[in-house]
Amino acid sequence: SSADLTLALSGYPELAQESRHLLSAWPPLTQGIHRLHFDAGRVTLYLVLGDMADLLPQLTLAADAVYLDGFSPRTNPIPWSEPVLRQVARLCRHGATLATWCVAGHLRRTLEHHGFHTTRAPGFGTKRERLSACYDRIPEDAWCKIVQRLEQPALQFTLEPPPQRHALVIGAGLAGCLVSAALGERGWHIELCESRNEPAQEASGNPAGILRPFPSLDDNRAARLARAGFLTTLHWLANLKGKTEVLPHGLNGVLRIAQDAPEAAHLFALSRAPGSVEALLHWLQRAEAERLGHCAAPWGALFYPTAGWLDPGQFCRAALAQTPHLSTHWGQPVTLQPGPAGWEARTLCGALLAQAPIAILAGGAHPLPLSNAPLWPRQRLRGQITQIERSPVPMGTPVLCGSGYVIPDAPGGPCLGATYDRSADIAPRSADRAENLQRLTALGWDDGPEHSVVQERVAFRSVSRDRLPIIGPVPGAKGLFALTALGSRGLVWAPLGADLLCAWLEGDPLPLEKDLVQAVAPARYR
Repeated sequence: SSADLTLALSGYPELAQESRHLLSAWPPLTQGIHRLHFDAGRVTLYLVLGDMADLLPQLTLAADAVYLDGFSPRTNPIPWSEPVLRQVARLCRHGATLATWCVAGHLRRTLEHHGFHTTRAPGFGTKRERLSACYDRIPEDAWCKIVQRLEQPALQFTLEPPPQRHALVIGAGLAGCLVSAALGERGWHIELCESRNEPAQEASGNPAGILRPFPSLDDNRAARLARAGFLTTLHWLANLKGKTEVLPHGLNGVLRIAQDAPEAAHLFALSRAPGSVEALLHWLQRAEAERLGHCAAPWGALFYPTAGWLDPGQFCRAALAQTPHLSTHWGQPVTLQPGPAGWEARTLCGALLAQAPIAILAGGAHPLPLSNAPLWPRQRLRGQITQIERSPVPMGTPVLCGSGYVIPDAPGGPCLGATYDRSADIAPRSADRAENLQRLTALGWDDGPEHSVVQERVAFRSVSRDRLPIIGPVPGAKGLFALTALGSRGLVWAPLGADLLCAWLEGDPLPLEKDLVQAVAPARYR
């Protein structure tokens, strides 16, 4: 925990500054991969929390150096077991070095069996000997072929950055803007193509969206993805806040209010479920929930203390403002097709607009701009939000969720939403307005004067059949990637998807476990 780490670091006053940075970045202790960034992003610590035997097979990386430290094999046998050491070998690049204080014969024999050349060397301190090793028994070419054969198609990633860091990004909503920023920060030249005249004109143009985890009783893949995405977005916000003054958001928490006794029991169970920690969510009884939310909550509520709301349009603009090497092509609907340089974006008249070896589909609910588009099972779902003039609660009140949501501090007035239907109607409808206003009644806010509506907005979400995003390389199309089908969770999944694609293209360790990478990969629909 953070308290344990503080105590452990207190014995190193000479590292006080580094300790402060580490403590400020320390994540909630939830199972999975956490990335901690230091030195303006030049140093990244991958902190993998969980059982070693379970999580090592879930990692996708190529290590240059390994240090084994697991106490005595007699008292702690798992780190020195054959299955664990087999995974260590799998994760090593050809030529990787390994060091450990343990020189036991079974350890040397197991390492050598898996391709390491081991050497005993003089030890340090009270240790008479130490062990050093090099992963060099398998020729490099053969090692590359073994990796490609063993990995699932969704996990075949470039171990070295491509020679040309140049990408086409189609779409300038959250997905397109954030992946442009992630790659741009790594030195990529981005060609951003958008059919509208400025960014965030579709669903990403809503005045406010909710940022929170989405837990489940069994901590399923959707819940784990949402938790990873939530923590990733918080990092993006912290990074951008130091670089821009215009990023409206509020992390005052989110209250998910129980509508009846069965739902209260379900929400309470969520607060005790695997993956749920006090820092991310906890249960509130009626009195505390009503005090915090200034609303009716007779059955209690689930509270997400570090969650809140964010203006997605300003998030897009802030990200693009920090993107170097960016060329934008506004008001340009394009088609995408293979070409000598990799991929070409052409206007509807056939003129070449831009080209690059890498192309990323980030067009949200729009049809894929390909003549031979993959048949991904996506739906285009309509949503309408309503904004009212006066907030019935004080500033700083948490976002309220139950039957829909209310964002009290949204720019332009409290935001109520959102409806779901399959209609293609782009005009606001009075029935949807009534449905949104009814959410105030459910919160006990119908006793005052009639609420004056100041704005309504309709947008369309792209939702996959399994409700998970589509992120990763498109099978059978070299250099083509996707970041789409974010549904209503763009603020949770877009930053995570941007980081995942950036890691893929840069040859970095992937920021998600293998089963999650496969769960969102386009290859799942082959």
